[in-house]
Amino acid sequence: MRNAKRVSLNLASHPLRNRRLYFLVLSLMVILLLGLSYLTGNLYLGARSKAKEARASISDIEKSIQVAQRKGKELKLKVEELSKKHRGKVDLVNDIILRKSFSWLKLLGNLETALPDSSYIVSLVPRLLDDSRMEVKFRVISRNLDHLLKLINNLHSLEFNNIRIDNEEINERGWLLSEISLSYERNI
Repeated sequence: MRNAKRVSLNLASHPLRNRRLYFLVLSLMVILLLGLSYLTGNLYLGARSKAKEARASISDIEKSIQVAQRKGKELKLKVEELSKKHRGKVDLVNDIILRKSFSWLKLLGNLETALPDSSYIVSLVPRLLDDSRMEVKFRVISRNLDHLLKLINNLHSLEFNNIRIDNEEINERGWLLSEISLSYERNI
């Protein structure tokens, strides 16, 4: 019996089991759990720092918006103040520009086209009403009433409105002197 192998038998009520496999699995699970905890902790801390940066950025943006709104109000007040201060000059310049941009040639050309050959304009008083409308008062000498009616019909056929004869008289030569007012609206 010299070469016989010894067998170890445990006849206890709770026999020993091979626990190395359980310790290995438990160790791997603990290591995996610690790794996941580390990763989630890093993600949480990163998200928290980004959220903190975002809140700080939002706060800075809100402050910038408030400063911009305040400056906008100040500039609006300055513009209103300068507008009130220079209103007369601006209106004068706008009026000059409006008078320069008004098509006087077209107005006078239309009046000349409407005027019969035997009639002529003695005086002309234009008054600008707004950007595109003008009131014109003029005195015209016509040979007779038929020529005056022809002038009025010609004015109606052109771009003239509200044509009124304000006054009529016969001069020393027997010609009809009429005062006519009308409105002219140009196409913009």
